[in-house]
Amino acid sequence: MTDRPTLTTTLLVNCATLPRWQRDALQRMVTETDAEITQVVLRDQVSREDGVTDFLRDARNRFSEYPLWSLVGIARTVTPDPTHKRQVPITTISGVASAEWIHCQPVPADGLGNELPQNVVDRVAAEADVAVRFGFGILKGAVLGAPTHGVLSYHFGDIRRYRGRPGGFWEFLADEDHVGVTVQQLSETLDGGRIVVLEHVDIADTDTWQCIRKRCVERARGLLVESVDRLTDPTFSPAEPAETGKLQTLPQGGAVMAYLFKNNRNRVRQLVGAV
Repeated sequence: MTDRPTLTTTLLVNCATLPRWQRDALQRMVTETDAEITQVVLRDQVSREDGVTDFLRDARNRFSEYPLWSLVGIARTVTPDPTHKRQVPITTISGVASAEWIHCQPVPADGLGNELPQNVVDRVAAEADVAVRFGFGILKGAVLGAPTHGVLSYHFGDIRRYRGRPGGFWEFLADEDHVGVTVQQLSETLDGGRIVVLEHVDIADTDTWQCIRKRCVERARGLLVESVDRLTDPTFSPAEPAETGKLQTLPQGGAVMAYLFKNNRNRVRQLVGAV
């Protein structure tokens, strides 16, 4: 803990659980810094019937646009989630249970993404020094400037070179030696916000994309601590990227085939090497 001012923090989440790595990152932030979570903005869930309808519609649209990658996704659903992706209640984070909880439904933004209703933005502005986004999809609008230190969000990639999704995938295909893990202050530019923390993870000795993701998550757990330390330092200013990378989308066609070949070849090598 430091003698710097306490940072009142708002969480922006889709539901009352988070992947374990996100929960761990927030718990470390609360334990190791003077940040405290005083507000949770929770996305209202649609009815079960509407939820099924939305899921089927989104699945149909995704399969139509990214058929090969959709099949890869279906294959992944039959394997257990790794520990870092398993859902845990956010109320296990210190202070969250007694925080102010606000339920809301986002409003579609012009073009792409979501905005929060103005009454919710006003409540965030009145409470938060900083917000951390683990929900609401691509977030735009007035909420980005409501907290004193903006809205923080993770991106698995160095936004100066790799934007979009899937995180770490394109670096894997390109045989990069490292992949970035960025904590940014969100802006209206997708994956083009001000950089608070950017670290590079060595992936030269990793065999599969899944190994890369795991290594990035392990590094990501501590980056909210570093972000808070920097934001409470009066000499620190988040950096505008001088340039940003090409915005990548979900892979199609040849990229999927190249991924399957490289990933599965390396899996076989792992198995042979372990014998």
